[in-house]
Amino acid sequence: MGFKRYALGALCALAILFAASPSRADTPVSSCMTLSAPGNYFLTKSLTSVGTCIIVDSEGVSLDMKGHTVTGNGTGDGISDDGGGFESMAIANGKIRNFDVGIDLGTSCCVVIRNVDSSKNTATGILIGDCCGLLDSVTANNNGAVGIMAESCCYALNNIQANNNGAGGGIVTTDCCTTVANSTISGNGGAGAFLDGCCSFLVSSTVQNNGADGVDMNDCCNFVVGSTVITNVGAGVSLIEDDNLVTGAKVSNNGGDGIFLSSTFNQITSSQAIGNGGKGANVGCPGAITGLTAKNNVGGSLATSGGTCTQLNNKL
Repeated sequence: MGFKRYALGALCALAILFAASPSRADTPVSSCMTLSAPGNYFLTKSLTSVGTCIIVDSEGVSLDMKGHTVTGNGTGDGISDDGGGFESMAIANGKIRNFDVGIDLGTSCCVVIRNVDSSKNTATGILIGDCCGLLDSVTANNNGAVGIMAESCCYALNNIQANNNGAGGGIVTTDCCTTVANSTISGNGGAGAFLDGCCSFLVSSTVQNNGADGVDMNDCCNFVVGSTVITNVGAGVSLIEDDNLVTGAKVSNNGGDGIFLSSTFNQITSSQAIGNGGKGANVGCPGAITGLTAKNNVGGSLATSGGTCTQLNNKL
């Protein structure tokens, strides 16, 4: 039922977004204001604000920023749902700078954010709260705490840039079933990607130079696929609990273990763990380790604990 609600809501939001055009009697926005009725809105110019600028106060709102910038004074939100708990909204095509939180949709679901740069805010670049939504071609750099925070399940984050944010990290999720794909997460003060809850994916992404672990995923059934995780201060990839998978990953020159898989029934396939400060791979068994190349790690190539892991075609 939750996924059905997400799918319908996301499709509705996308339809609203792609239909937006001034020729269709869309509503121009030329100052900070409350968007209190469903419909398509568009910025006519860049805006400045003391405190919160745009409040979304209705279902079915689409805001096309038309390439403009919304700039604050370090307080409030650039765009906010003001705690309203709405569904089906879309924001696209602009920049947000110097608010406490750039985009705060912490109580709303079925959100689409596309081609938006929310950077240099004092706390968080983008906060999304209720299940579910899509972020595509989004940048959240140089925010004081966290780049992107998702406080519920079932988000799709594609083509994200989350770099040089504060101690909160680059991308943080607090529930299950989120996918981060085709993204770069670099130079954050905390972990690069902290994906809490089960059944999440990091796919075809680069996670590097972060001030703690590169990738933390805390629960069962999480996956790191085809990603590069290098030169992070802590462990490269740390997956806690059981039934986790690392495949096609390059994990190198991290300060701790390259790949740490705790508990049982874990797998590593077709991956590299080279030059890490701890073990190349540290794996809870039973499970399977196949096609692992682990070389020049300070703590040794491979350590297993618990039961027995199947090992095949490894280069240790």
